[in-house]
Amino acid sequence: MADRSLDKEFDVLKNDLGTLKEDVATIAKLLARKGSAQFNEAVDNGKARVQAGVGVLEEQITERPLTSLLVAFGVGILLGKLTHR
Repeated sequence: MADRSLDKEFDVLKNDLGTLKEDVATIAKLLARKGSAQFNEAVDNGKARVQAGVGVLEEQITERPLTSLLVAFGVGILLGKLTHR
């Protein structure tokens, strides 16, 4: 009689573990989807910020082409000195 009760409890435990496994898998899938959505949103925001920055840079270059050329030349000289060491 004790063996039957123990077998029933073991079967209940196996069923509970199976249910727990399914629940954890479902939660993991939901978290992965949410993380993916947040990642995609962050990428889109990053792209928009980069495009806005490029737009501002283009405006400044158009407004002051000689200054932009001199700044680019100076940055090139500086990078050359830093990488030469």
